[in-house]
Amino acid sequence: MTYKAVILGAGPGGAVLARDLAQNGIDVTIFEQNTFKQLGHDWSDAVEVSALKAAGLEMPTLKGLQWKGSLVKEMPGGSGVFEKHAVPRLRVYSPGKKSYKDIEFKMITTDRRRLSQVLVEQAEAAGAEIKYRHRGKGLLFRESGTETLEGLEVYGLTVQNIETGEEIKAEADIVIESSGFQSILRKSLPAYSGLADPFEPGDFALVHREVRPYRPETEAEIIEPGSAAEIIPDHYRYGYNTGYQWTHIHNEEQIDVGAGVKSDLPGVDPKDIIEDFIADHPAIKEGQIRGGRSLCIVGRPLTNFVARGFIVIGDAASTSVPTTGCGAGSAIYAGLWGAEVIIEAAAEERNDLEKLWAINRKFYLESHRGPSFAALSELRIMLQTLTHEELDFLYSQDLLDAVTLQNAVNGCFTPPGFAKKLKSLRGGLARPSILVKLNRAITSAARVYGHCRNYPPAWDAEAYRQWKARL
Repeated sequence: MTYKAVILGAGPGGAVLARDLAQNGIDVTIFEQNTFKQLGHDWSDAVEVSALKAAGLEMPTLKGLQWKGSLVKEMPGGSGVFEKHAVPRLRVYSPGKKSYKDIEFKMITTDRRRLSQVLVEQAEAAGAEIKYRHRGKGLLFRESGTETLEGLEVYGLTVQNIETGEEIKAEADIVIESSGFQSILRKSLPAYSGLADPFEPGDFALVHREVRPYRPETEAEIIEPGSAAEIIPDHYRYGYNTGYQWTHIHNEEQIDVGAGVKSDLPGVDPKDIIEDFIADHPAIKEGQIRGGRSLCIVGRPLTNFVARGFIVIGDAASTSVPTTGCGAGSAIYAGLWGAEVIIEAAAEERNDLEKLWAINRKFYLESHRGPSFAALSELRIMLQTLTHEELDFLYSQDLLDAVTLQNAVNGCFTPPGFAKKLKSLRGGLARPSILVKLNRAITSAARVYGHCRNYPPAWDAEAYRQWKARL
């Protein structure tokens, strides 16, 4: 079977990419292992407003603490894309809840299943073909014998029909992997390509979340700080058990309670964390409405997303925000960028490394995402070595201040200026060992950020080799 463009995975990135290719007259087919009704996660998640706008979705307007618009769920369990309750400001607590910072939250709570379905519907309306119940098996590729990236050519993929067991070889001019962190396709490439490296256990968080009935019976259950029934609506407890714990109200009747921890952390289960939290807050009632448990990629992004005839995007390329695991926004941006690159390449009848390199340039040079995510990954690793007491101290002394936390939660790293370093020095004198750790981490992150801003703008084998070695 032959195609122009094939995509493995109908998540937000793959669907947006397919939609834009089809709208520009390029034949495109998505292979997806699930059915339409099974697309996406069975929960709502924070997704960047800017990415959703860029994808062309009609965004709601803010009325007090409620969203209003055609894609907003008017009632619990409705068919809309966005949850009703708005979170323009998010409270970020230290692990021991001894201090907090209020930050601007540049995300919107989005039904991940309905988002994927809407974007797939748009892709099909534009002319893309979706083949459900097909699982990716590996790439079809040729090697020149030089064992170099430029000597490698991808010309298709192998998929399996889950219902019949039949394996299909699908040849294509361009293959896009949007299959999630399993990275089924890229890991089938030879090791020398640099694209086949597996993710390590430390690159993941283990996340558990439940949407529960929410019926506060007294005002104290909502607003009285420190009370046994305190709900702490719309908060992150950041740094807790190497990760975070949160609540997000969805509407007048439902609340999302969840936690994430380092995936290889022995003896700590995020389900136990949220069960303890629910037990202390009577307004959260029995009975899970939605929810789930999964690994979440939070590692450093790949340093290259392309080979001749091949592009990898989204979680398969580890482009989630390292400090929160939010990945849908990054996948959408990558889908939009991938479509732009492929459309331009198709106009010149090219699928070579030099032409496709433009998506690397967009990620590392033309946006803040590549440098920020690489730097935030450094900070995440350091923060996971600190005790709750040490993190409480950093919060209380404003060494982890509102600006730093706001940028980190929203996926943006800003290298600290000299004045901020002086402030950190003064505040940390009482705990010099923590100051050393923090300054070392910030310095390392800033160096990584600066280096990623010098990413090779065009494909040059030696320039890329030197850049990667330096990283």
